[in-house]
Amino acid sequence: MLFWKMYTVVRRKTCGLQTGCSKADLKDQSTQCGSTQASYQRNERQENFTSYENLLRDYLWDRESTLSWLREEGLIASSRNCTMCGSEMNWVRRGDRSDGYIWECRRQINGKRHRCERSIREGSWFENSNMRIEEVLKFTYWWCQDLNQWQIKQQLGLGSHTAVDWDMFCREVCEVALFDGREKIGGPGKLVQIDESKIGKRKYHRGHVVEGQWVFGGIEEDSRKCFIATVEDRTEETLLNIIKEWIEPGTTIVSDCWKGYVNLSKHGYIHKTVNHSVEFVNEEGLHTNKIEGHWRQMKANLPTHGRKKEHYSSYLAEFKWRYIHRGEDLWKVFLNDIKNIYKFE
Repeated sequence: MLFWKMYTVVRRKTCGLQTGCSKADLKDQSTQCGSTQASYQRNERQENFTSYENLLRDYLWDRESTLSWLREEGLIASSRNCTMCGSEMNWVRRGDRSDGYIWECRRQINGKRHRCERSIREGSWFENSNMRIEEVLKFTYWWCQDLNQWQIKQQLGLGSHTAVDWDMFCREVCEVALFDGREKIGGPGKLVQIDESKIGKRKYHRGHVVEGQWVFGGIEEDSRKCFIATVEDRTEETLLNIIKEWIEPGTTIVSDCWKGYVNLSKHGYIHKTVNHSVEFVNEEGLHTNKIEGHWRQMKANLPTHGRKKEHYSSYLAEFKWRYIHRGEDLWKVFLNDIKNIYKFE
């Protein structure tokens, strides 16, 4: 169950443009005088991904079309039953409501007329938010494009607390979606690299003291299938339990020479090691470069300020979610995850 927090939206004047790009987008930009292939790739990407122009034109061009689309997609309830009589409620226009509509029942039973009202947001991703539905959709869109909190806050004119809360809500969706869709990786004939890493340690013992967090993970060599878990220690018992939870028996596991891995072969795995004090690729040509590169990407994508240890699991979930869905339209993936989490009877 996701944790929701009631808050008041504070909007601020902003002169920011309704466009934006992530750090990843900046790296991928190329000029028109470059190769023609790069230009074609950009056009192909624009056709396959929802641009901000598409968002406004196809989904947010007016309130009625937005609500109709949300009902069709199952992002808000398409029908509701009265809690008093059980009859199907009516979708009624209401000018005194911020959403413009409400579910309403005014039927008469046994000579008595009752009035029952239900919010169109009830039980949905939009419930308990003071933002307009269009603003929530824009926030999730910009979040999926990897804009940071400050950029989204400027785009929508929101207060800092609202941006922080919704950033957390989006990460929680990633956590739940990954948990619901979890599956083991590897298997006979598959190769999985494993490793541990610490987040938040001081580099070369310089800088202020940071409370670190150990993470343990694995990644298939020939796919994007992976797992990441926070751990309190790196003992054999702790790591072995996670390996059994996430990696299929019969998998060839490649690791460094950490003592916590010494008995993997006794538990149904083929274990290969790389002694990093001597070499980075062993005599069989095996290495742990992919998982180590995974850690570098993960740390580069973690926020540099305001990190709390209790939020590390959600930061890691966001990183894994973006990693496994790389190349897809993340906004559509995110909406699909919302539909799977917030299901209506």
